[in-house]
Amino acid sequence: MPPRHVEPLLGTSNFRVVVGRRELGIARITRLSSETRSDEPDGRRHAFETVVLRRALSRSTDLYDWRRRVADGRDHRRDVTIELLDGPGGAAVNVWRLVRAWPVRWSGPVLDALASEVACEELELAFDDLLWLPGEPPRQPARRSRPLTEGA
Repeated sequence: MPPRHVEPLLGTSNFRVVVGRRELGIARITRLSSETRSDEPDGRRHAFETVVLRRALSRSTDLYDWRRRVADGRDHRRDVTIELLDGPGGAAVNVWRLVRAWPVRWSGPVLDALASEVACEELELAFDDLLWLPGEPPRQPARRSRPLTEGA
């Protein structure tokens, strides 16, 4: 009987997020979800749930500034790429792109003098389309090279 190939299970703790062309350190992403609603008056409508990106708060106001530009009426959409990695610093095994995403909500940290949590900010994104792109091909195990011998 030929050997069976069993695909390894994927974890959820190794991922990378790129907004536009900039990689961001994100701690948590809510699920990606696509649904078809048939209760609409004009028939079926395809929709995507918003996605929330959560990260530790720093002195950077980039996410707030993006939300502010949209709240001020500017159409400032960006593609957001989410890569699920096969391990820390590993290859992207699944890649999703939120096409023409824009922030619909920004939230700052909950402040509590009795807690010792990390201050976090959240950015909720709506988007026009969700694409599931191919990940990187599986890596081949490295082959050992033979040492060079004299006269070779």
